[in-house]
Amino acid sequence: MISQQCIDTIKKFEGCRLTAYKAVPTEKYYTIAYGHYGADVYPNMTITQAQAEEMLRKDLVKYEQKVNKYDPIYHWNDGERSGLISFCYNVGNINGLTKNGTRTRQQIADAMLTYNKSGGKVLNGLTKRRQAERELFLGNTNKTVNKPTLRRGASGKAVGELQRLLGIKDDKIFGYATETAVKVFQKQRGLVVDGCVGQKTWTELLK
Repeated sequence: MISQQCIDTIKKFEGCRLTAYKAVPTEKYYTIAYGHYGADVYPNMTITQAQAEEMLRKDLVKYEQKVNKYDPIYHWNDGERSGLISFCYNVGNINGLTKNGTRTRQQIADAMLTYNKSGGKVLNGLTKRRQAERELFLGNTNKTVNKPTLRRGASGKAVGELQRLLGIKDDKIFGYATETAVKVFQKQRGLVVDGCVGQKTWTELLK
């Protein structure tokens, strides 16, 4: 079953157009509804909102099947399936993303963020979409972490926990080495690289 979160994510980033259009003049076919593209869409074609919803429903079945192709390997949970269906709806498949079923879940999540370019250029809209899909995949849409914000100069038990998660010496003192390790981790995870450990950094560390 396709979750409402998945549907809402697709609708948000695709948008709905009731008249056929070409996003890029060189495209072979026209697009309509929620990103529906193909030979069945013709110039000046118009549809109703109800028809747009029906097109989306039918298209989702196709992309769900492409995600389910890898279910025997990964046994996707609902969040993973939701993020992947939205990704697949936009990209067309998850073969490259999963490296034909050879990547780990974390590798898949991290690779999602690299699919944010068109014509070799990074697009803000695609970056935001990939981040949203990754959050769905990781099940972080409603997750909060109750941890203190840490920065250079802090000390104590929480700093020790942070250092263990980072795989560095546990001396419970947030010094230069710890700050550097935090920045490296933040860069790897696509977070703001500021060396400050807030809720988003804690969330990534505790996965």
